[in-house]
Amino acid sequence: MAQLTSAQTLLWFRPLSPLNYTLPTALAQQPWADSQHIPIDILQPCSVSVGDIQAIQTACAWVISSPTAAHLAAPLGAPACIAVMGAPTQAAWRAAGGAEPARWFLSPTGESMGLLKPLLAHQNIAVLRGKRGRNALIEALQGTGKTLHTVAVYDKTEHPQFAQQLNTALAHCPVAVYFSSTDQPSRVLAAAQQASILLCSPVLVSHARVEAAALALGFTRVKRLA
Repeated sequence: MAQLTSAQTLLWFRPLSPLNYTLPTALAQQPWADSQHIPIDILQPCSVSVGDIQAIQTACAWVISSPTAAHLAAPLGAPACIAVMGAPTQAAWRAAGGAEPARWFLSPTGESMGLLKPLLAHQNIAVLRGKRGRNALIEALQGTGKTLHTVAVYDKTEHPQFAQQLNTALAHCPVAVYFSSTDQPSRVLAAAQQASILLCSPVLVSHARVEAAALALGFTRVKRLA
């Protein structure tokens, strides 16, 4: 169990993105000494061809992989169905002014494979995601006879000052950290010059799969947000 105190600075690692990320309410309400956003990546919109836009707009169901993808996809149209992994992506679509679809599908597991069964009811599907996104759902849909269009609407590169900002923060204050994706524990640990300090720091995570990734690397004080 992570022990949290008001002496700690909370470090969190969302990317720089066209979307403005904020801390979950459960974390923002904690009496931290400070909270510091250390950008881990830079997300930039991809150029989407006219042909891809036409394919997206003719699809009856869209899979939107993340809040950033939702933010960028909102101006492209109004499908009959939108499938998303969780409520933050749905909220990002609405905040960007996206038209309300006839039906939403939210994954019951918070993972892409939780969307497979409802998507099988649709013949023409567009997947809007990051360029380096996971392929499990796409691979599962291939070979089912569906018309499938996969379109990258953004790409990511590591922020050039990520390691420097992380190590400056670790050197000057006791910290707690918040991980929101499965790749963050390994990337933060690899960049840390004081890895032993980081492994003993309180860790907050957003999902069971992120918790498992942190524990597998040796983080000892991990707590999943309710």
